[in-house]
Amino acid sequence: MKKSLFPINLILALSACMTNTASVSRNADAPNGYLRNLMPHSHGFQYSSDGEPVRAGLVSERYELRDGDCGGDDCVSPRYRSEVRLASNRTQARIGEDIWYGWSFYNQNIQSYPASVSLMNVFGQWKMGGSNPPSIKLVQIGRGEAYRNGNRSHDVVIQMDDANEGLNWGERRNWGIVCRLFSIDQARGRWTDIVINTNFSTGDDGYLRVWINGDQRCDYSGPISAITDTSLYPGPNVRRGIYGSSTTRWDRVQPNIPKPTMVAFYDEFRVGRSRQDVDIRLIEQAGSSPVD
Repeated sequence: MKKSLFPINLILALSACMTNTASVSRNADAPNGYLRNLMPHSHGFQYSSDGEPVRAGLVSERYELRDGDCGGDDCVSPRYRSEVRLASNRTQARIGEDIWYGWSFYNQNIQSYPASVSLMNVFGQWKMGGSNPPSIKLVQIGRGEAYRNGNRSHDVVIQMDDANEGLNWGERRNWGIVCRLFSIDQARGRWTDIVINTNFSTGDDGYLRVWINGDQRCDYSGPISAITDTSLYPGPNVRRGIYGSSTTRWDRVQPNIPKPTMVAFYDEFRVGRSRQDVDIRLIEQAGSSPVD
């Protein structure tokens, strides 16, 4: 049974504060209520400039990832990122409680790559912090990866690393990849509207449902999380941007070729207790105002 989202009034108030159009500064280091996550490079996050894509409202979030962009532990590990994370005291999700997320994603120039040089780009993740693996992540796998589930051209997938590692799923459970969502190539030059509903449960009562441009692409039932340690965050903490989670393959196969500069935009990010609270398409139909 779904539990109520707690405390929902506070959550919705914080969400509104974090996205109020009047508070947007094009020179902000991160969206209001968020922190730059291992991202010292200033070009990693900016608000959109005039003429750049905006889903609704005045501005969108612009993320740019260049070869070598890393900070902290990333610089001694095979990864780099332009990513923001929600502040700990504004983390809305709780283990076992129903929650909805909705946002729009615009791929400006990110290409698909064969598995041999895949950077395993992550475009959104929820985790309990630190070195804990993500409960849920939207990750771009390489062409030819031998992962099951759905249209093979849909290379942006849902992967549950926490359950995969904590419950020893491995190959028998597709390494935690439960659904294929969309093609990064087909998403280039257009907005992709994403809605997620989950409860981050550790048991069989867990669920994960995902809609892409209004069409349901994921309907998973079962454990979502394995780690329940709340010492860093009260629940799974959301991050978004462009995170090149592994550069090992690229560096091994073509070490003298720079990694491509990648740019993506995010807009209309919402958190709520129902689909009507977060789905930009339903919000537009209802005539409600955009957020920035």
